Amino acid sequence: MLATVLFVILTSMVQAANASSCQVNQPIRLADLSWESAQFSTVLYERLLRDGYGCSTERVPGSSAALESALAQDHLQIIPEMWSGRTEIIEKAIAAGQVQIVGETLEGGAEQGWYVPKYVITGDAERGLKPLAPDLHSVAQLSHYSTLFANPDKPAQGRFYNCPTGWVCETFNTRLFDLYGLSRYYDNFSPGTGAALDAAISSAYERREPILFYYWQPAGLMAKYDFLRLEAGAFKPECWASLLDKQMPACKSDFIRAKISVAVSTAFAQKHPDLLEMFSKVQLSPEQMNKIILAMSEQEQDATQLVQEFLLAYPEQWMGWLTPAAAKAVQDGLRPEASSSVSHFFPDWSFSTWTNRQLKQMVQRYSSPLSQFSAALLNGVILPLERLLQSVPAWALLALIAALTWHASRLWYASLLAAAAFYFIGALGLWDKLMQTFALVIVATLLSLLFGLPLGILSASSRWARRIMNPILDVMQTMPGFVYLIPVLMLFGLGKVPAVMATVIYAMPPLIRLTSLGLRQVDPQVLEAAQSYGVTPAQKLFRVTLPLARPSIMAGVNQSTMMALSMVVVASMIGAQGLGEDVLAGIQTQDMGRGLQAGLAIVVLAIVMDRITQFYGRSKRKRQRLKR
Repeated sequence: MLATVLFVILTSMVQAANASSCQVNQPIRLADLSWESAQFSTVLYERLLRDGYGCSTERVPGSSAALESALAQDHLQIIPEMWSGRTEIIEKAIAAGQVQIVGETLEGGAEQGWYVPKYVITGDAERGLKPLAPDLHSVAQLSHYSTLFANPDKPAQGRFYNCPTGWVCETFNTRLFDLYGLSRYYDNFSPGTGAALDAAISSAYERREPILFYYWQPAGLMAKYDFLRLEAGAFKPECWASLLDKQMPACKSDFIRAKISVAVSTAFAQKHPDLLEMFSKVQLSPEQMNKIILAMSEQEQDATQLVQEFLLAYPEQWMGWLTPAAAKAVQDGLRPEASSSVSHFFPDWSFSTWTNRQLKQMVQRYSSPLSQFSAALLNGVILPLERLLQSVPAWALLALIAALTWHASRLWYASLLAAAAFYFIGALGLWDKLMQTFALVIVATLLSLLFGLPLGILSASSRWARRIMNPILDVMQTMPGFVYLIPVLMLFGLGKVPAVMATVIYAMPPLIRLTSLGLRQVDPQVLEAAQSYGVTPAQKLFRVTLPLARPSIMAGVNQSTMMALSMVVVASMIGAQGLGEDVLAGIQTQDMGRGLQAGLAIVVLAIVMDRITQFYGRSKRKRQRLKR
């Protein structure tokens, strides 16, 4: 009896010792990052904390910048995978004592550099592709290959895909770019986000097109595709330090092997030194990580399943990371979990694999016509309009905006306010970016009109067409705008064309609906009177129905224009330049002033365009009444 009591007391003491690591009033919050190795690390640490130390945990999804800022404020406690020198937010937080870096998760660190697909150098016998640049092997040779890596926006230059804005790698890549004298030959292109960079690389690879880009490994793309790293000479620590510091004269160096660690908030570190000791011991080999990434990217295995398999396969490895009591607790939790009754109730109807396969086949089959369409839209419409707007003197464009506003409203004060609003944007130093955004919105709105008006007329004239279109329009209007970026990125790459295409899809439904509504609300007696005069169907449409439905149609134009502007920031995430680019940069670098200025400029542009389209939608009688 006494032995039993002692056993219970000792067990309780062990459990209390484990639980003492997590005596907090709220769960430990871990960043739920999107790439494969980070997903695995997140689930692994969560499992160790939960099963080994009895911690309550919570995964928090979000963008890298948002999660890093949350970590600095202790709103988030752990980022399970942090690359050294990746972001300025973390570097500043470390310097301020808000964040601590612990351990080395990947043995030997991670490789990074400038890459090209292997088929560029060796060809692809299966696709019948000959080597495009068999002698290319170093960064120093890139000036001779600018025409190979063509830039759609500037055909005379090549395109180098840099890091997303706000990452530290953007800084040293840009300085190396200038040191090698590549600015004469290449456009230093920012893809906006890491996901957009991945999509651009995947799209180019599936089409077997040449692409030059910065990347790192281990990573899912490196496990999925075959790339070659360009040589960059010897690594020089003093030169690498100069590449990171914008105030120092820079010199050339090969890329440092990035250290992958765990980032924790300082407040969390002070409360849980025992957990930090565990974090400092966690380490996986590159071979293990590559297998994990390959399983997640190719075999679509879940991170939770892979962590379970890892813990079962390598007990001698992970047990050394934990205290004996914690290791035993994790070992006891490795029993297969009973599947949820929900999984037995619902069939598996997921269509993600089929969708991905169909999209991949479309990219491969229609790469040539899609490239031709993209080039025609870009070089025939978007770029000429953008250059025209940028070449017109600012005073002339202000006068044109004022005249257009007066023509729409017949109000002199509205004209002055519209011109003053555009002048305000120019005073903020955003005139060129305003013109880039203005060009995208104009092209997207015109394309919406080109497709939306005929579809609205068809919807109004045919009940069956309306029944078919309505559910499609419901999906188009309610689907998050980010979803449209996935297919357009794969089909058209990064830049202005996919931004316009995604914007058209998002902005067209209200125009179709309001055009159909306006045509159906025209007084039937007026239509009968027109028919009694013997007008043809075309005359009735263009001379009677459309003019009478103009207020509703212009309301649709107004809504489409506003929705196109709402996609500006989203479009910047796939490399579309303009005001949204500054908003995104402000978010990713926590530069509130920069983001606020660009945001105000977007608001001003939206108000001006909204008022002009509203004025044109009013009848002459209403405009005269407003003028009085």
